[in-house]
Amino acid sequence: MVGSTHRRQIMAAMVVFLAGCVGLGDSPSSMMTDNRPRPRPQRAAEPSTPDLRIPDNAVAQAGSDIPLVPVPPPPFPRSDKTGGTPVPPAKTTGGTPVPPAQASPEKKTGETPVPPAQVPPAAQQPDGTTQTPPHTARQLLEQAAARCATLDSYIVRLTRRENRKGTLGPEEIIAFSFRKKPFSIHFKWLGKTAEGREVVYVKDRFGNKIHTKVAQGDSLLLPAGARLSLSPDNPLVRSASRHPITDAGVCHCVQALTALLDAQERGDRRKGTLTAIAPQRRPEYPQPVETLEYLIAPGVEPELPRGGRRLIYFDPENHLPMLVVTYDDKSNEVEYYRYDRLIAPANLDDDDFNPDKLWPPQSPQRQREDGPR
Repeated sequence: MVGSTHRRQIMAAMVVFLAGCVGLGDSPSSMMTDNRPRPRPQRAAEPSTPDLRIPDNAVAQAGSDIPLVPVPPPPFPRSDKTGGTPVPPAKTTGGTPVPPAQASPEKKTGETPVPPAQVPPAAQQPDGTTQTPPHTARQLLEQAAARCATLDSYIVRLTRRENRKGTLGPEEIIAFSFRKKPFSIHFKWLGKTAEGREVVYVKDRFGNKIHTKVAQGDSLLLPAGARLSLSPDNPLVRSASRHPITDAGVCHCVQALTALLDAQERGDRRKGTLTAIAPQRRPEYPQPVETLEYLIAPGVEPELPRGGRRLIYFDPENHLPMLVVTYDDKSNEVEYYRYDRLIAPANLDDDDFNPDKLWPPQSPQRQREDGPR
């Protein structure tokens, strides 16, 4: 039996990302090649599309040609992000951008903002005055929801860092494949951190478990490439991540923010307030981007007992929340999620989320499960 200490080390491989509020970026399909022996069936009713699977030996490279795809977004209201290495944005590859809604004034909430020590200031006009938000919070979320309605499947790259229990974790770069029906998730770590680790989850399939291919150093007892299967509600899974795997996906963030705004407009501000603020400058974008500010009420999120501030940045091309940064009550960055290379539609099929197809049996191969499959 694996001891609790060893199991917790194993669970490092189970880092599940919140599917909340990070944006999706575009990533050239030429960066993805198929390394697997099986052929991809050609769909008669669809034009030929490039194979988007990530090769098993893919490794993050320096520069803008990193063949990466992201992980899940921050949960709302639940997570925070810390600054990561900016990646040049890529052109949007799929879907028609939603036309911007007509601007209308945004009501002020009257809430006292978190001290702006390390928080980016609002964009200003040449005369020094603060710029008026082009869209309200409702308009930004409606645009994002319209775009999400077209995303049945996608591949995106995620750069993530989290501060857990006062310790800033390493920067992670992850290829994130998503399919709406059935709900399917595949994460593949491509940077030097946890290189080779993969996580797959398909709702109500494969025992309804999270299947992990462990990386070197994830466990003292399991070798790199071994498989581990645990239920989503397993205590070890929940303790290894801020967010459940069922929260993964940028559109979950849009839904959660919309629910928060609905409650706010009914006069319920127990979870905090959401407001459109002036476009913000970020090193990830060449120009100021439209931004929502979520002032998190104390006690709403366990990691922010005294409350905090979350900024949600919307990509100007696809109108999705591609970057989420969270600050605590002292304006320290505690979470950073950035999606930047979006391939949509990705035409993903069952084999893209089948752990037995993704990770063919190897010899020797050791597996461990927390129950029958």
